Formats: sequence, structure tokens, C-alpha cells
Amino acid sequence: MYNVINIPQLPLRTSYVTDFRVGRCSGPPFPSALAPYHGHSERLMASSSSSNSRARDQGQSSSFPTFKDRGPSKSPTHFLCLPLHGNYYQTLPPAHLSLKTALKQFTIDEANPESGLSESDEKFRIPPDAFRPFDTLHLTLGVMTLSTKEEVENAISTLKSLDLSQFLPPAVSGGDKKLYVDLKGLQPFLNSKSTIAGCRVLYLPPTDASSSSQTRLLQFSEALRSHLIEKGILTPENKSLTLHATVINTVYCKRINPALDSRNTRNRDRGSRSNKIERVQFDGSEVLERYKDYVWATGVEIDRVQICRMGAKKGQEVVLEDGTVEVIGGGYESIVDRLIE
Repeated sequence: MYNVINIPQLPLRTSYVTDFRVGRCSGPPFPSALAPYHGHSERLMASSSSSNSRARDQGQSSSFPTFKDRGPSKSPTHFLCLPLHGNYYQTLPPAHLSLKTALKQFTIDEANPESGLSESDEKFRIPPDAFRPFDTLHLTLGVMTLSTKEEVENAISTLKSLDLSQFLPPAVSGGDKKLYVDLKGLQPFLNSKSTIAGCRVLYLPPTDASSSSQTRLLQFSEALRSHLIEKGILTPENKSLTLHATVINTVYCKRINPALDSRNTRNRDRGSRSNKIERVQFDGSEVLERYKDYVWATGVEIDRVQICRMGAKKGQEVVLEDGTVEVIGGGYESIVDRLIE
């Protein structure tokens, strides 16, 4: 059995010629019975034609892109680094302990400023969530995208097979062959669109220890990074390596509407385009001035290279005997350590 559908009869005409390029028919208009459908198809075809025209104007194919054409968007899954936290030691060496103590005091002083700040001073306040735990402290050499078990195993075996000493420049005559660094001062990460008045990231700049050659750290880092890029492990980057130990990063803070932020003195009109939810920022001029010459630690030994998973684990807050709170057991998970021997 078939369902019978009544379709309005159309007058026979031989002058209808469909122009599929523009989605309309030449000749007399469609009868009123089909006018709604005709208008809908006109809009669909016109939209398709407009999209294709824009694609041609941009030098793209006029056909609709498939998922294969677009390609998957892959984010980095791991990173190569020189750890500074020293949580792999049973007992922290004196230099690491000095660094940990200095950063703890930095957090106490800067995350909890005196109460009753005026609105004009509020812009200098660093959000507490922006302070990075000591167990996350490291120098990043590069990132990698390891999507399969085989890629992870290849990265691990490649690093394990390396004699890292081949990338380490010789020490000064009679000097220690080990790699030691000093951490002094505080600097912002800025780009072409950011200023010190709108800081988001602050870091400790590392340098070779004063008792050693002044270029071994950077030379070692660049040589190792270049080698692993050639091996297809690290993602190539079109920028020079800036060694940095991040201590402040507002990416970990809840984003806010600038119109509702008491520290924002511009564009508070809720109808303006600037009122989109933005990443938190602060005026770093005062904190940068206070710590520009501050010595966080000297002679911190870097004795290994790690590949770590992206995404730091949250540690457990523990109240110490002096009443302060310390985060224990956090940091990035290392999937492989390779000693510099």
C-alpha cells in the first residue's frame, strides 16, 4: 500500500531553466502554493553561494571543508624541562631550601597585602590563585604532543638513550663540571599587546652561577632542544628560547568581566565591546621594582632533565608548626628523568 499525497498541479511551462549557481529559476515565478518553499531554498542556496564567494576571495576552495580538511587541533600533552623544585631528593639541598623559603615569604608578603587598600592601589594586588606552588618550579625547554602510547614510549626511550653531557659546554679551567644556576630579580612576560600595567605572568630569570662559566646553562638548553626538535620529539618553535621559572600566572585565576573589576579603570560601560570576560591582570610596576635585585637563591644545582605531563596536580594543604600553610604533594608528573652525567 502506498500513501497518496495530494500535490497541487502546476501549469506546464517549458521556459523554466534552473540556475543552480545562484539558486533561482529563470522565467515566471513559482505558483503561490510553493512560494514558502521557494523562498527557503533561495535563502539556503544564496547562503551557500555567499560562503563559496568568500572562500574564493580568500584563496580557498569553494567546496565545503571536511573534518579531514580542517585537521584535528592538537594541544601539547607534555613538556621538556629542567626542574628546580628538587622534590626528587630525600632532603632538599641548602640552595633548594633557600629558594623554597624565599618563595614562601614572597607569597606571604604579596598575596596578603595590608587590608583597606584604596581603589587606586587595588590594581597592584596580585590575585592569590596566581601564585605557583614551589613544587611546580622548572625551566621549560620545549613542548611536545604525544597522542599515542607509541609516541610516549619513543620520547622516553629517546631521552634515556642520550648522553646529556655531550650538550654541556666544558666548565672553566679547574671548575666544577656540574651545572649550577643563580636566581635573581623578577621579570614580566610581555608581548606586543601587553604592558607592565597589565601583567599576567612574572618569572625568575636564571643565570649561570657566579662561580662558573656564564653561558653553559643557555648553551646546554639550546643544544638539547635543537637535537630533540630534529628527532621529531619537540614541537618546532619560531622564537628564541627564554629560560624562565614562572612564579606568577593569572591563567589559574577565575576570569572576570572588566566592568565588574574594581581594579579596572577603563571601559566600564557594560555596553562596550571591552566587557568580554578576560584573563585577570594586574599592575606589576611596584612588585617588579621591589624585587628587581632580589636574590632568591644561588648555586642551585640542575642535575637532570625531565619530560612531564601537562597540567600540575593539586597538592594537599598542610598547616605547619609556625602556623603557615604549605602545599605538599603537588606539581607536574614526570614520565622520565635523565641525569646529566
